[in-house]
Amino acid sequence: MTSAPKVYNASDIPDEMWVAFRALRSGQMAYASPFFDPDFAHLVGKLRNDVSICVEQDQDGLLAYWPMHIGMGGWARGIGGTFSDRNGPVVRVGANIDISRYLHDHNISGFRTTGLVLCDQITVDPVETVTANISDLSQGWADFSAHQTQAHKKFFKKVGRLDRKLEKEHSEVVFTFDDKCPEMFRRLITMKREQYAHSKYHDVLRPIWVKQMLEQLRGGACPGLNTVLSTLRVDGKLIAAEFNLRSGTLLHGWLVAFDPKFGKYSPGMLLTHKILQAIPKHGLAYYDAGSGHGHYKKYFTNMTSTIAHGPIHAQDKTTNLVSMLGETWAFMEDKTPENISKNLGRVRRRTEQILSTETSTKQRVLGFSKAAFPFLSKAS
Repeated sequence: MTSAPKVYNASDIPDEMWVAFRALRSGQMAYASPFFDPDFAHLVGKLRNDVSICVEQDQDGLLAYWPMHIGMGGWARGIGGTFSDRNGPVVRVGANIDISRYLHDHNISGFRTTGLVLCDQITVDPVETVTANISDLSQGWADFSAHQTQAHKKFFKKVGRLDRKLEKEHSEVVFTFDDKCPEMFRRLITMKREQYAHSKYHDVLRPIWVKQMLEQLRGGACPGLNTVLSTLRVDGKLIAAEFNLRSGTLLHGWLVAFDPKFGKYSPGMLLTHKILQAIPKHGLAYYDAGSGHGHYKKYFTNMTSTIAHGPIHAQDKTTNLVSMLGETWAFMEDKTPENISKNLGRVRRRTEQILSTETSTKQRVLGFSKAAFPFLSKAS
């Protein structure tokens, strides 16, 4: 028999419950991602006041828990907002919960996700899915390299050629897997923010809580998580960097940036290749490159997982203003001419980034105005 579901504010969770969360996740491969580490939710809960933990128990104890941000109209998002590449409930081994029922029982209208992990422990109505790109190096670099090179000979010849070209045309090329230099981290953040500005994306690295989250992760605030900054420098200049999260034997690709002046060498691709070579040497076995973005990801992928993308509605959902607006917007995207539909899609994605990252009304309004302006300019 299941007890009444409860929703806690993260700040009200007692220490013994955090211990129970860690025990429930432990040993479950489905939840290997660092974003499922309860310490990640605990940290974000100290930095934002809108972190909720939905808990369900039965006669055998803790059945499931699900950290999230619950916003307007009862709609929820993954812990950490736009930084949450993997999310969803953590469910006890051998048990199963229905996502829509779980949301309904916790009085949540729905959940918007770009990375809900699909596994045996959950049942979910048909949803849009995407494929996550994973590199399995558990048998070592030599085995992985031989298999991938055989499957994609042309691509890996290109990688070798670009690597040699970079070495030939510069006096010093240095790759560092776990770069401890604070200046390199600052430079990565600067490059990433410049990239957002150039592409007119919302600057998700601007909010204070995000800066604090990254700094505290780097400082070891989460015992079960490690940050790994990998860098590629040419003649002392940083040309590509990845700031990734490590949990157990899995390294998750997270913040990536490169200097566009070195674009002819494909520095991001070269850096990923070097990171994969280094992974087995540092006690790691898997690299999760996420879904989409980066045409070269498929060449480094020898294992995939399916994740859900988009809105998931609660069972017997009740209509509210937020739900109506979302459904109307989706209808417009689907039915309007292609050029308008694309612009509507861009505004929707930007709006989602703003809602999941900005915590003040002022910054949300500023973000919305910037998001809508390009669309309105083109429409006029």
